[in-house]
Amino acid sequence: MKASLLKLFVFGLMLTFVDISHAQIVKYHEHGETEELRIEYRWQRERIYTRKGNAVLNLQLTNLQDQHRELSFVIAFYRDKQIVFESEENMLCFKPGQRRRGFASGLRFFAEGIGLDDVQKDDFTWDILIRDLREVPGCD
Repeated sequence: MKASLLKLFVFGLMLTFVDISHAQIVKYHEHGETEELRIEYRWQRERIYTRKGNAVLNLQLTNLQDQHRELSFVIAFYRDKQIVFESEENMLCFKPGQRRRGFASGLRFFAEGIGLDDVQKDDFTWDILIRDLREVPGCD
């Protein structure tokens, strides 16, 4: 009896952990790719527990070259082809083949008052405006 209860308990724990690990898989969508850089994105809420909060754009950028690269860029949000948000200029350095994403890399952007329902509308678009992408001797 104890052995079957233990097996049932262990099985239940395994199902729980499999379900949790599956839920943590983050899907990014392709925005574009050049010979030098792959750009992927995903939208999420600024605050998980707030339904009507701001939408957050998380980027995932991958250096596709075998050299160090320095990237200078701006993120812009558009509504009806009119700019409604433009980030400050951002600079990142990538090691060969390095992938950077999200908050820890400074790749998280939002504009006050733009929610997830807004970014799903046909009149809303966003873009990454690359100012400079060049080879550098190394990253600090």
